[in-house]
Amino acid sequence: MTQDEINSVFKKPGEKRYSLFIREVVKSEVVYGLSDEEGWALLGDDNDDADIIPLFPGAEYAEAFRIAAEFEEYNVEALDVNELMEWLDEMEEDKLLVAVFPNTEFNGVVVEPSHLKADLQKEFDKEVE
Repeated sequence: MTQDEINSVFKKPGEKRYSLFIREVVKSEVVYGLSDEEGWALLGDDNDDADIIPLFPGAEYAEAFRIAAEFEEYNVEALDVNELMEWLDEMEEDKLLVAVFPNTEFNGVVVEPSHLKADLQKEFDKEVE
């Protein structure tokens, strides 16, 4: 994927990127985030100081975000979608939020883990039908 193609996707509204995220993650069964030796990258929320984990449908998007965010100490890490589904329950308990496919300007849909899990499950159920 070229940088122009990545930029084109990042320019789409957050809701469109959210839908793309759901479809791509269900198809590939892999999600990408940023991590270092201490754990996953977290973004802050100006409103209520919530911790927000950014997740991406492809390594190239996570890498573009990592560079734009100047997160030099982080690496792109893949996570199996089944592990993510289990992890979303823990994230809910820890009151974390998920930034689904944020762009390089930190704009994206922020949802509760249970919401993301339900949308992923709904898409998986469609695949089975």
